[in-house]
Amino acid sequence: MKRRSDRIDRINSLPDDVLAHVLSFLSTRDAVRTCVLSKRWRNTWTIMPVLNFYFDEFPTELVSEDDDDDDINENIKEELRFDLFVCSVLENRGPSHVDTIKFTGEFMDHFCEPSMRWFHRAALLMPQVISAMIPYFELEELNLPDSLFSCASLEILELIHCPYNGKAYLKQNLIALTSLKTLMLVNLIIDDDFAQKLLLGCPVLENLQLFNCELFISDISSNVLNELILDDCWILRHMRISCPVLVSLFISSRKNTIRIVSLENMTSLVYATINLAGSVDKKVVDNLPKLKLLSGLSNATSLQLRFLPLPELKEQLENDISNCGTFYNLSSLDIGAWNMVKHFGLVALFLERSPVLKQLALSLNRDVIQEMPGRDVSFHLEYIETVNIFCDEKKLASKLVRLLGRYVKTMGNINVRKFLDR
Repeated sequence: MKRRSDRIDRINSLPDDVLAHVLSFLSTRDAVRTCVLSKRWRNTWTIMPVLNFYFDEFPTELVSEDDDDDDINENIKEELRFDLFVCSVLENRGPSHVDTIKFTGEFMDHFCEPSMRWFHRAALLMPQVISAMIPYFELEELNLPDSLFSCASLEILELIHCPYNGKAYLKQNLIALTSLKTLMLVNLIIDDDFAQKLLLGCPVLENLQLFNCELFISDISSNVLNELILDDCWILRHMRISCPVLVSLFISSRKNTIRIVSLENMTSLVYATINLAGSVDKKVVDNLPKLKLLSGLSNATSLQLRFLPLPELKEQLENDISNCGTFYNLSSLDIGAWNMVKHFGLVALFLERSPVLKQLALSLNRDVIQEMPGRDVSFHLEYIETVNIFCDEKKLASKLVRLLGRYVKTMGNINVRKFLDR
């Protein structure tokens, strides 16, 4: 049997960069605590390539009764302790490269005001990724340091604002993110000024993701953007999107009009999902330009459409589809929230202009049970491989299948499912 002194310490024998990589899977607070293990570990945490800061690791601690500091409340706030820890770690960080810095928590200074100084310190370390979830700030404007928006090494930036009530304007004097490829913003108000600075100051931005934001943006034009996500956003101004190399588009808006978005120069588009609310104030409709939505999707191979064609827009929708010419690449079409009695003519226009369509999905309103309209058919689509119908009324689904039979010579698999199974 080997003596204790002859045993090999395999962990301590690992190279520094390997140990630092292992520590990166811990929270930064736990990683820093390893400095007390031995001299070998004293500075290992300072070269970790990934820093993970979690606010939940800092419970409130009571202040002693003889504390005379008037700037600190009865309890030392978790926010203050968290802010102090983060800044201390960033200040004492070694000169080695940092890949990723992640923050989840609240930051307060000694005056109980929101603190943003850690963003500045993080940017000085020149990371490739900064991801921050910032809850509970009741701010009208979120003013971040210029150093964050001029960090030359930054490739991915995620800013997730989680307020109790309302959203904050994202304002910035300078944007010069020359390496930024992906930007994700959540729960913020974004106006034209910020959007134009962003598109001009991010020359290689490929992926733009906006979630639950209020958008006062009139134009998104980019020659490099290839993925655009506007998910669960309020589009509060007519928005023109012109992105000739865009491959994937996802728009889900709470704004109540389908004329709020115009698509132009989408020549590279492959995948598109359009999910817009239906009802609209007629005054708003009259003040918007003519519909130019579907005509920007003519090169796509996969389309998912979720919006209600209003009676006053039916003619414009038909003209918009007609302006598309032929959907030569469209192989998958998924249409929902349409009344197939009133709007099947629009579906027929898609069928007429989609010669290579293989998969068709249609969703029917459960309360529509009247007869489907007849129509003289001047064309026939030769074959559709799969037809999926989502409907709670079997009789209505059967009527729709018969109607499709007037336009499609041969249908392969026909699947009828309940509406809730989508």
